Amino acid sequence: MSIAPTSLPLETAESCAQQAMALLHSHRLPPMPVNYAVAFEYHAGAGGELHKLLDAQLQNGKALDEYLLRDIYERHVASDRVRQFNTMRNDMQGILQTLMQTIGTADSHAEAYRERLEHNIGLLDDENGSHTLKEIASDLLEAAIIAKRDNQSLQANLEATRQEAEQLRDELEQHRRDALIDPLTGLFNRRALEQHLESLWPESEERPLAVLLLDIDHFKRINDTYGHAVGDVVIRHVADTMRKCIRGEDVAVRYGGEEFMVLLPSTPLDGAVKVAEAIRTRIEALRLTRKHDNLTLDPFTISLGVAMRAPEDDHESLFERADQALYQSKTGGRNRVTVSGVS
Repeated sequence: MSIAPTSLPLETAESCAQQAMALLHSHRLPPMPVNYAVAFEYHAGAGGELHKLLDAQLQNGKALDEYLLRDIYERHVASDRVRQFNTMRNDMQGILQTLMQTIGTADSHAEAYRERLEHNIGLLDDENGSHTLKEIASDLLEAAIIAKRDNQSLQANLEATRQEAEQLRDELEQHRRDALIDPLTGLFNRRALEQHLESLWPESEERPLAVLLLDIDHFKRINDTYGHAVGDVVIRHVADTMRKCIRGEDVAVRYGGEEFMVLLPSTPLDGAVKVAEAIRTRIEALRLTRKHDNLTLDPFTISLGVAMRAPEDDHESLFERADQALYQSKTGGRNRVTVSGVS
């Protein structure tokens, strides 16, 4: 990851700020902190993946949206998650240090107990009578009481350490899940998509892998007519519909602002088209009502592109073919499914 310098000359910083504001304005994006931070880093010469991702979007003539900028921000700008994981790492180190100290203390007490045993066994070799035996017995009893108390303390410390470790493990797992989930829809995000592809790609050489790319038709019109809050509701309903149409091993992803992707492992072309048509017809049949005034929204539709992995495909070429099929659905009248390579 490459991020622009934290300190820039005043004139350079002002120029970058103006360019960042112009970029956001040209894509009708509000200058919220996340949007502005990404745009500023881009014009400040951040380089690396941040620059590559925005260049690819802009050079393809695609609009920037808040979802994409937030994804880029979280992956290449934000440091909050890094700090969270560093904190957890320090907590884990503290737990391990406490555990080692506890074990070390118990070990030293056990060694002291062993030495007292050896000492008293040595006294038994002497002929010192019953008085000495009583002293030996009393000393061993005291040593046993101390050892028992130390053992109980060790067990208590170990149990407390175990509970802390389990809590920390649960928190780490929750952060891992949160990092892979889109908060608006509950679907996987692009980062999760990359992980799923890493596991599915080798297997898909032996079994089919289908990709659906879908986009809400005239989504800007929905936002302009009803507001962004209603637009978010529409996005959530599309996500819910997708979930109802896929199987357990299928992967549904929020790919962009109003763009979604589904990975369909072990699904042939006719099966992928059936899934795409099921999602399309269910969305077409949706009738949503705004709660506060009982206003029924105009029906909305989606367009879809379908692509099957070919032997020569990599991730980018497979997605590109799905995107081209989606584009054909859009230019062909929308509310339809187009298969890559089929006119």
